[in-house]
Amino acid sequence: MTLSNKSVNCNQFILESLLKAKEALSEDAKNHIVSFVRSQKCESGGFIDKAGKSDLYYSVFGYTLALILDLKLNTADEKKYLKQFEKQNLDFVHSVCLVRAFYLLHLIDLKQKTGFKSTKYLRIGFAKDLIIGKLAKKTMNDCSEVLWEIESYISKDEGYNHNAKGEEQSTVYANYLMWTLYQDLQIEEDTIEEIQNANQSLILNNGSYANESNSSDGVTSATAAGLIMNLDHGKSKDWLLQMRSRRGGFMAAKDVLVSDLLSTATALLALKLSGENMDLFAENSLNFINLHWDESGGFFGSIADMSCDVEYTYYALLALGVLS
Repeated sequence: MTLSNKSVNCNQFILESLLKAKEALSEDAKNHIVSFVRSQKCESGGFIDKAGKSDLYYSVFGYTLALILDLKLNTADEKKYLKQFEKQNLDFVHSVCLVRAFYLLHLIDLKQKTGFKSTKYLRIGFAKDLIIGKLAKKTMNDCSEVLWEIESYISKDEGYNHNAKGEEQSTVYANYLMWTLYQDLQIEEDTIEEIQNANQSLILNNGSYANESNSSDGVTSATAAGLIMNLDHGKSKDWLLQMRSRRGGFMAAKDVLVSDLLSTATALLALKLSGENMDLFAENSLNFINLHWDESGGFFGSIADMSCDVEYTYYALLALGVLS
């Protein structure tokens, strides 16, 4: 069965998948991963990047894992950490990250006040639009100026371009970030559909999506994002399936010989949402995920980059959850 775009909030589906991953882990494995995520928390706020410095982008992944794994956070201190970015000249991606981080902290704050574990809390939350609606309003109030700044990146085709303001054509990466963000913030359906419509001019002849407008072929993460926003496009699904290696991972592009966790997780997510039978991937893909688990408890992205961080740990758990 194919799920329609309107019936699925992508980020809620991702959170549900991460919950399934947590439930599939043994207690020992879960504790090992929790220990790693805790080690990535920065005392001054947020989570650290590969260089060991607090980073807004990595903090989004860290806050998501903290929400799922029931890590206790001082949300008041974390919000102070986020407030410092409001006066900075953030680019498009980091502006979206700031809004996303505030939204996640509101989810964590309410969860901690209820005393519920994430498994119960999130599944109740998904069923209660009123709660999610209130959190969305809080986030928009916190981030009103940032949201106005993000809107300056709207392109002539009614999508968004993460590289520059006022461009003729949008990018699938920016469109996906805004499409998922506006779903969570419960922005009007018409706006979300405009973003979807902008993607139609970004599809290459073979069904893939590229990060750059002059590319002759697509990349896996962009094509996965495009397919998630347009589940009826069968050529995109077929292209993604060609990126799967015999070892169960997905390659970033046709000329890349090494599979990686980010490409694997995003491809599996898109295929799951498009109605693909995940049993066809389960054994090999699970083996691929396990090969990227480090003794530290974290996951690394590929054999070409074996440093662990919260981003790749997030993608590993997402892939596991999609397969569960």
